[in-house]
Amino acid sequence: MTKQRTLAGSALILAVFALIAKVLSAFYRIPLTNLLGAEGMGMYQLVFSIYALVLALTTGGIPLAVSRLVAERKATGKDARGILRGALIMVTAASVIISVLLIFTGRFIAALQGNAGVGFGYTVITPAVIFVGMLSMFRGWFQGNADVMPTAISQVIEQAFKLAFGLLLAKLFLPRGVIYAVYGALLGVGISELAAFIYVLFTYVFRQKKLPEIAASEADKPLSKDIVKIALVFAIAGFISPFSQFIDGLVIVNLIKATGGSTAYATSMYGLFSGTVMSVVNMPVVLTISLSVALMPVVSSSRVSRNLEGIIAKSATSIKLAYVVGLPAALLIFVFSPTIIGVLYPALSAAQAATSASLLRISCFTVLFSAEREIYGSLLMALDKTNAVIRNNLIAVFLKTAVLVLSLLYLGIFGAAWATLTFGAVATLLNVLTFNKLLGKNVKLVKNVSTIMVGSVIMTLVALIFYFAVPNGLVALIAGGLTSAAVYLFCLMLFGVFDEGELAGVPLSRFFDKLTLKIRFWERDR
Repeated sequence: MTKQRTLAGSALILAVFALIAKVLSAFYRIPLTNLLGAEGMGMYQLVFSIYALVLALTTGGIPLAVSRLVAERKATGKDARGILRGALIMVTAASVIISVLLIFTGRFIAALQGNAGVGFGYTVITPAVIFVGMLSMFRGWFQGNADVMPTAISQVIEQAFKLAFGLLLAKLFLPRGVIYAVYGALLGVGISELAAFIYVLFTYVFRQKKLPEIAASEADKPLSKDIVKIALVFAIAGFISPFSQFIDGLVIVNLIKATGGSTAYATSMYGLFSGTVMSVVNMPVVLTISLSVALMPVVSSSRVSRNLEGIIAKSATSIKLAYVVGLPAALLIFVFSPTIIGVLYPALSAAQAATSASLLRISCFTVLFSAEREIYGSLLMALDKTNAVIRNNLIAVFLKTAVLVLSLLYLGIFGAAWATLTFGAVATLLNVLTFNKLLGKNVKLVKNVSTIMVGSVIMTLVALIFYFAVPNGLVALIAGGLTSAAVYLFCLMLFGVFDEGELAGVPLSRFFDKLTLKIRFWERDR
């Protein structure tokens, strides 16, 4: 029997392993950027943006639909194995069809993006589309069973193989030219997805004592209809963000070229923004994305059992955790942006490093907006309000695209950072308003968020002291970051952001509660 875990415990497991995976991803992207250079990274990102878009089309919302349907069927005592079977059939067929189309249209897409040289890259990436599609179905199955370990471990395997084979192949092919090194890195993506898929398949076989049944039965027809019905809206919701990134790749390179930049320069600027800067921004965001993945089946189960009190409590905890991670991360990145870029990307020229640092100082607040957008979006989808999430994100994409086009003409690549920030802010605000309209404003949560903001400001003042007082940037980053984090944790305890037992299931949560009680000594006798 799968061991049931609390929301906080499941989220922590996913977050810890996802953090490990993100560290491995950083170890991959950082040397890859230094190996390929800004232009090569721009080429890689052009292909990768289409890869993300294709994944949204092939897998779409089916993993979330599988997770939700499995959780709901478990809550009502029904057999859920047919859900995985139906999902595998649909996703495998869609993956093969779209992969073939991608092979034949790759050169046209590359020309449309403004860099025809990356056309063959779309053929290289197609095996990954099929592997990741099947991989996602098994992840949805395990998560719906409240078993997050296979997802967590497969993420680490995925990044470890990408690190090993992506860098190796890129380095081996580099003497033939940068574009061949890009092909090598893309081939490494396919190998990594295959390795992760083999792991989850063997895990399923070990748990179920047999291979998943592929042949559909009459009993699967209602389940398939349920999957399609739920997955369709989830797919649209999941498609919007990759589509927004696709627009970035389409607009940024072409507009910079239209204002007088060469193809190489335009691709380099796109590489700095999407590959260098956004890689740093996305590191802390992965923690909240992990939380949102763990959140979906838990809240869905509470909705099926009509446990409104449980929904409100779990929602408040997840929202607070997103603020606790997202806000200080954004502020610390803002303070130490030049140092972070200098340490992570020493191969960049002085001009490229300065541009990246400025882009990072604008983009860093995307961390908080992305965190809250993901959490509120997952909450609304778990409450069967996916249509509202779609509407909110579409409005945000429309405004982002308008800002992107106008600001690129006057601000160059910095317009891309402001546009991304616009998307996060608008989507978050609309999701918050929708959620509050549905469940009402949580006064206690508002108070907790206010105290988190106060603690973050105090932490930032400490970080600024180190930034200006310590001449060695790396020492300032390490010492200032650790000291600021310690001050921040003290503030969380002093202000009583989390109630006693609220983080049950998280390692050291009891120690956190005891230390909080010692700091808040006036509550000991209550």
